[in-house]
Amino acid sequence: MVASAIILVAAIAYTLYHGDSPTPPKTVSTPNNAESATAPLPENVMQASIALLDGQKTKLADYSGKVLIVDLWATWCPPCRQEIPHLIEIAKEYKDKGVEVIGLTIEDPETEAEKVKQFSKAFSINYPIGWADEEMQSGSIRGRGAIPQTYIIGRDGKVLNHYVGFNPRAVPQMRAAIEAAVSAE
Repeated sequence: MVASAIILVAAIAYTLYHGDSPTPPKTVSTPNNAESATAPLPENVMQASIALLDGQKTKLADYSGKVLIVDLWATWCPPCRQEIPHLIEIAKEYKDKGVEVIGLTIEDPETEAEKVKQFSKAFSINYPIGWADEEMQSGSIRGRGAIPQTYIIGRDGKVLNHYVGFNPRAVPQMRAAIEAAVSAE
């Protein structure tokens, strides 16, 4: 609970401070550069059971062999709201190329489930939405409290890119990283 509160405060502060800043989000690594690619997400994050909005369960490890885009977000986050239409387009465009997108909200499933369902419907989200529990949040946010955080994970499970925050000017970088990951077979 404390971790969620800290993340919430950090996300709000980030939004107020960065808002619609022209600075692109921080990219932690570059595509297809093995030396600068980050380590895989921790095994406990990859194996964690994720409750999906539709009642199903999954885990990130279930996407092994696919290029996976993992987005940590929340309905109240303005940069998340800006990023989601781009993720919808990416999910549609790359589905036949072995790319999967999954959105993991940091909101509480017990109190925010209906809000997240309505949001997903209003935005016509075409990819699975799940709940990032505290362990998933702490293992994937890695000390960076801002959201959205978007990971591009290669077929081998290694994180190729990690974007903190969102700016539309970063979309071509994301697409280039996805293209590189798709081509890397």
